[in-house]
Amino acid sequence: MTTPLTALERDLLACVERLVTACEVSAKELSGLEERSTTRMQSQMDGLAACVSVLIQSQVASVDALNGLLSEGSNYGRLRTQLETSLKLVKAAERQLKQN
Repeated sequence: MTTPLTALERDLLACVERLVTACEVSAKELSGLEERSTTRMQSQMDGLAACVSVLIQSQVASVDALNGLLSEGSNYGRLRTQLETSLKLVKAAERQLKQN
């Protein structure tokens, strides 16, 4: 046989139930926030990685152009093309950064 709860015990039990419910809701909201933040951060990291890749390609084109300039059989048309390629790549990286 169980003893009935006093009014104070019933009030305390109701408070504990509300606290548990509030904690469950809070945990769900925090979990959703974490997922959204993680997804956004991953997207930004992917964008930065793509920009770094494009900038590396730009640097390679610039180095090739400078190497060609320093070699004896310089072809200025080729150098111009390489430098234009480098500039296009840098501008592409800039656009990607602005989009992210």
